[in-house]
Amino acid sequence: MKIAMLLLFLLTLFNAQANSCPEGTYSIQNHPRQAYYKNDGTHVSSTTVSSYCRHYRDDGLLKEQFLLEKPKKWPHPKEKFKECLKEKQKIVSKILKSIPKILTNIGKLEIYCAQKSEVSNNPATCAPEKKIIVLYDSSFNMNTKKIIIHELAHLLWSRLSDKEKQSYFDVSKWRKFDNIYIYNRASFSAPDGKNGPEEDFANNIEYYFTKPINFKRGFPQIDSWIKKILGDNK
Repeated sequence: MKIAMLLLFLLTLFNAQANSCPEGTYSIQNHPRQAYYKNDGTHVSSTTVSSYCRHYRDDGLLKEQFLLEKPKKWPHPKEKFKECLKEKQKIVSKILKSIPKILTNIGKLEIYCAQKSEVSNNPATCAPEKKIIVLYDSSFNMNTKKIIIHELAHLLWSRLSDKEKQSYFDVSKWRKFDNIYIYNRASFSAPDGKNGPEEDFANNIEYYFTKPINFKRGFPQIDSWIKKILGDNK
């Protein structure tokens, strides 16, 4: 009887700790960590890691890979891929290091360079389910950081829960009728946001980071929603 009550108490305690974590996170209980050496040779002592709330979209530190060959089953067969030159790799890596981890803690990210998109006026594209970003030549003649943030926002969208997506639909005034999304607001941070909620979301994340004052002034409710979903990761 005492054992059963103890187990019930521990289960209740665990659930209480798990439920204390905010939306989009889960509880990691305190646990021992063995000593180890970092890649640079630094010794890290053994310790007990305290309990904390971990974001369920956190796939670990970013590990970008610059690849040459066209991704398998790429939907745009006419696009010509090319080597990402060292100077371009340095530009991209520097940008990625400057972007908040809520967007970059995705583990392995495949980056490709290509000449021109099949879609007109398109400096970059991505395949969120495969964690792929393709940068076209024009992206390096524009605000490259802004473009990369936009593509990473698409990856973030793919990792939102259904509940989080629905809350975004509500605050940004999107409605779904017969599998068609319809908007009910007068203005957008970028014109192509009218194409659908995912593109609208990516545009809003982009402007939230690159033009924060103007974005907050123009879209205060969406700005507050993004701030809540990102937590303290701006």
